[in-house]
Amino acid sequence: MKPAPFRYVRPGSVAEAVGLLATHATTGRLLAGGQSLMPLLSRRVERPSLVIDINRIAGLDEIEILPTRIRMGALVRQEQALWSPIVHRDVAGLAAALAWVANPVVRQRGTVIGNLVTNSPGAELPAVAMALGAEFVVRRVNGEEIVAAETLLGPCRGLAADAMITHVLWPRRPAHVGFYEVARREGHAPVVSSLVTLTGEDCRVALSGVCPTGLACPSVARMIAQRLPRVPEVAELAGALREDLLGSVYSDAYSSARYRLEVAPVVSQRAARLMALQIGSA
Repeated sequence: MKPAPFRYVRPGSVAEAVGLLATHATTGRLLAGGQSLMPLLSRRVERPSLVIDINRIAGLDEIEILPTRIRMGALVRQEQALWSPIVHRDVAGLAAALAWVANPVVRQRGTVIGNLVTNSPGAELPAVAMALGAEFVVRRVNGEEIVAAETLLGPCRGLAADAMITHVLWPRRPAHVGFYEVARREGHAPVVSSLVTLTGEDCRVALSGVCPTGLACPSVARMIAQRLPRVPEVAELAGALREDLLGSVYSDAYSSARYRLEVAPVVSQRAARLMALQIGSA
């Protein structure tokens, strides 16, 4: 199919893009990488009257080092972030997850923030952002605010129609990292994926695919941290996971909720083992 007719504009500044969003709040859509939006336009799931292409806005394709944060613009591509020495050094959990996102062709166009904002159940990055404590710079015509990933990406939450995320701020947390994923085949969205990171005594765990949104798992993280250097048994992790589940378990045409619940502690254990191997070789 072909998209329904729409008007196309290419603003030259964030202020111009946000102004267009404000006047077309319910019918305007932002275009950056297009890996989520373009298929929806082609199938006419989305029928915006205006598509706002932000690819000409200067400065949004940069990864910057701040004293306590890594500042990543809305046009930073997933492949760019994956191969960034800054990301590997200071946000190792993001780098580990990016290696499992889709494939290089998609990552060369898809943006990190686009993946986060889409916030689909099988996306790896929203859960990573919540677990690592990322924050978003949200711009509207009346000003700018900083919003925590857990607030924006949590259950029943989302970005206002007239708002634009200009940057994501990742805490600088050099860490030991383990990431493991089960997918139907390489490049597909995960059935379940798990990220485990450890900085000092601070352990963070994220799960994708289990719930309709990504899930940060503090109970699972505490159990892993308490057991190190031994990795907890699957049954122990399953019990801790039940404490972290905030909503209904996700089910789709490919995998049942019951299967995902059985796989999640196994995947978490394997991610924890990969992390423990890093500690042992340090």
